[in-house]
Amino acid sequence: MQKFLNFVLIFTGVAAAIAICCPMLVVLGFLALILPGLVLLTAPTVFVYLATAVGLQRMLTVKLGGASYPIAILLAIGLGWFVVQPIRSSAISEFRSNDLPDVIPREPIVLSGHVYVANDDLYRSPKCDYLCTMLLDLPGVQSVTIEGTDRNGRNHDQSVAAFALVRPGANAEPGVFPSRPGQLIRKHPALRRRVKGNDLTKVEKSLEADWALRLSGAERIVATKPIPVNEADWIVRLVSTHSKQNPRIERVEIARMGNDIRYRKSEIRHFVPGKLFYIGFDIRSAAAMSSNASFCLGGRDWRSSDQSINLESTLLEAIELPRLTKLDDARHRLRSEVQRAIDDPNASPARLELARRWLSLFFFDATEDDHALIARIVGDRRVKDIAGPIESVYSQGSTPIELAIAYAKRITFDDATVKERSLLAKDLASMPAGTFSNPDPTYLDIWTHPELYEQAGPFLSRVADLGAQRAMPILRDALGHVATKDNWNQRRAMVKGIRDAYASLGPAAKQDAAMIRRLVLLRRSPITSGFKDVQAWRLTLAKMGVPIDDLPFFPHSSRQQINRTKTQIRDRLQRIQAEI
Repeated sequence: MQKFLNFVLIFTGVAAAIAICCPMLVVLGFLALILPGLVLLTAPTVFVYLATAVGLQRMLTVKLGGASYPIAILLAIGLGWFVVQPIRSSAISEFRSNDLPDVIPREPIVLSGHVYVANDDLYRSPKCDYLCTMLLDLPGVQSVTIEGTDRNGRNHDQSVAAFALVRPGANAEPGVFPSRPGQLIRKHPALRRRVKGNDLTKVEKSLEADWALRLSGAERIVATKPIPVNEADWIVRLVSTHSKQNPRIERVEIARMGNDIRYRKSEIRHFVPGKLFYIGFDIRSAAAMSSNASFCLGGRDWRSSDQSINLESTLLEAIELPRLTKLDDARHRLRSEVQRAIDDPNASPARLELARRWLSLFFFDATEDDHALIARIVGDRRVKDIAGPIESVYSQGSTPIELAIAYAKRITFDDATVKERSLLAKDLASMPAGTFSNPDPTYLDIWTHPELYEQAGPFLSRVADLGAQRAMPILRDALGHVATKDNWNQRRAMVKGIRDAYASLGPAAKQDAAMIRRLVLLRRSPITSGFKDVQAWRLTLAKMGVPIDDLPFFPHSSRQQINRTKTQIRDRLQRIQAEI
């Protein structure tokens, strides 16, 4: 009997060690023949109980003889039950202390006055999003204060912001425009059920257009002084905790002036160990063969509800929803107002802000009928910072040529942002070859002024449209300016634009090859920042007509490295020729 127990102990110990070191082998064992997986799964638990039983048996043998074996096994099982009880009892107590009863009123909650929203699921600085906008639109609500928390659950003073919907008049300065107010359609379960398919996006955009029109008229959303939580008329708590040690709580709670709970709905999940000690197996995903499986204390998650809750959707269903106006023609009305604002030399900043809002409603779906108005918006100095809105108007490479001059003019504006210049330069660079062969003076302004092409580097690539005779002096000056910049991040876009221009010029620019070769081989080259850049310049030189054997290589490069690189360049050139 002793020899048998020792054999089983050694076998389960080895199996347990293998399983714990390589937990994915358990999954493979089940996928293969089931039995190997079952052995590896149970080995750690069997080993613990068997090792405990063997140790107890040796202490009992002297007095009990052969009866020591079953007694030791029973004692080991008893110890397994005894050890886990304190942990299990504590976990059950934690679960029950957080499992508060739901409070569901018969009618929706009607909020009013100052509303305080404490959102545990907000891991950023609070801003007026669709939820804030919807609350402000409720009759009687005077302000909405939003409090967020960081990922450690600590509140910060800077994580509190407050907003109010006021009526200062049509000539007031633009206020705060809410972040994607149309998301209300997607988040509110009742509204989402009414609108399906492609109409969902259409209605969402229409709601955003409607808000844009409202906030350019007599209404404004403004930042205001936060109301302390103890002075708020209503407190909305969106509780979300995801600590592994503590119960995971998803709870929506609405209280009237303090702790007068008018609504509560919760989902509590907490790990509770089993009644008897065992080593469980946890796997996150069986699809990826990675370290996503592990052994842990055996047990299961206790849940207060079979249904998961979404915090914001649950809140939206609990409160009275403001009446939504008919939104069918909101985008059309917004477009008409934008046209009038652009035509009006005395348009207020709030009306001009409509242009940015109209641009932000596109999702790479602008039509030919929109091109002229978009060009006017982009070229209008009164419309500020279009970097964000313009990103989703045209997909990369599809910006119409009709917008080229407007884009270039925006780049030359003194108050154009770095992001604006970079985005617009990329769009200009992607236009068809030859677009800039008869250049507007605006293009030349960008190509010849370092303060502009520093931030519009990609557009340097289109200097090639001028032809080698006119382009090469501009490119040489640009290379000279690049060398004055210490930071590679300042040089990167310019270098790529210059390199693309030389590649487009091809053999016509071969006379600059010696200069480029020298710059590439400098100890601290201003036009490279690693192997990929060096390789890109080698390919460019090859396109310029430099023989493969004359490409620049560093003195420390081995013959094997040089031959391999030459082969790569040669193959790449052949693929490019084949594509042409």
